[in-house]
Amino acid sequence: MTDEFADRPLSEHQRVFEKIWSQNPDRQNWSSSSWWFFLLFPEGEAGYGPRQLMFSIAAGVGDQCRVNGLPAQGMDLDRPIGGGIDRFNATTVGWAGDDDQVHDHLVKQPAEAVLSQEDQRLEAWVDDEEGTRRGSEIAALSDRPVGLEAQVVGQDVEATFEAWGELDSKMTAPHHSLNIDTPLGGVEVVAMRQMDFEGRFDLPDGEETLSGSCYFQRVCFDMPLFPWKWIWAIFPDGTSFSVMVPFVGPQLLRRGYKFFSSNRLERLTIPLRQSGFWHWGDGSGHVEFDRVTVEPLLHGGEHPDFDVRVENDDGDYVRFVARTYGHARNWLERDRLGGRVTSHWSYNEFMFRLSGLSGRVDGTHLDEASLGPGFGTLEYSTGLGL
Repeated sequence: MTDEFADRPLSEHQRVFEKIWSQNPDRQNWSSSSWWFFLLFPEGEAGYGPRQLMFSIAAGVGDQCRVNGLPAQGMDLDRPIGGGIDRFNATTVGWAGDDDQVHDHLVKQPAEAVLSQEDQRLEAWVDDEEGTRRGSEIAALSDRPVGLEAQVVGQDVEATFEAWGELDSKMTAPHHSLNIDTPLGGVEVVAMRQMDFEGRFDLPDGEETLSGSCYFQRVCFDMPLFPWKWIWAIFPDGTSFSVMVPFVGPQLLRRGYKFFSSNRLERLTIPLRQSGFWHWGDGSGHVEFDRVTVEPLLHGGEHPDFDVRVENDDGDYVRFVARTYGHARNWLERDRLGGRVTSHWSYNEFMFRLSGLSGRVDGTHLDEASLGPGFGTLEYSTGLGL
């Protein structure tokens, strides 16, 4: 078991939080992309789920690109940046779903984004032909130690919500979870992984107030986008589980939403890095894993399930099947070599419930009877975003 979040001064929390309001323009190159996203789990009768929502502001370098098939202007590497203001082209996307249906592409709105370090605000708005403002914005909350407020307006959504955390845990405080900077490119991630949220949401099923658990990330990717598998799952008491497995394989060449003809071919991958953790909801412990497998289970249905297994040298392990009940897809295409070739990268989000949970973490036996129903999001991205 790893130590709990070490005491850090407020200045260190603020330093990490301020990274949200920059995409490191000095590190960007021809392959760079950035995104800011919220993953929301509204509280239900038995915990968090099966309802889920995601909203994101995403941008990528390139003259000509398409986001979800919609033409969008890419970021200009030579754009002027001054006074802490960064103006660039971005697209707002979002989806919402439960075990009955998924409302994909609630919003897909390109706009000029304005990122202000001083104001701690990111705005990406545009007025349509009817004078309706569409897009989104994210800003720092002024009345909490750490928090964000967001607004999203799209074709099928109007949402205004706040998300906040505490400073005593790396799950709820701003956390510099990844920072790789090399001459060939790098990745930087700032996360607030387990905040509370509350807000008003006008969705296709009607308007309502929702509250629950929120995951937020700001990601700066200064290399081509490659495939990965990522899981975020949560139980009724706030216990959370996550894994990350970047990989290479024939999925690099995949275009669109499809799979190989057999489980053997679909699992033909080489992991580049494996990591995972289990975090108890009462804050009593945080256990990490260095051996991870997330294997698709093709069964002829519309979407695959996934066999998930993690373990470490201390004898801790977690196993379950991620039974998918919904799917949302975003994809990015870029014209290269004067339009002679087009790169394609798909960002697949699978909503799932945990089935057949078993394991042992820090001496405690795991099963659904003791933990309650678990729900999560599983990202299975494919293609290569050159």
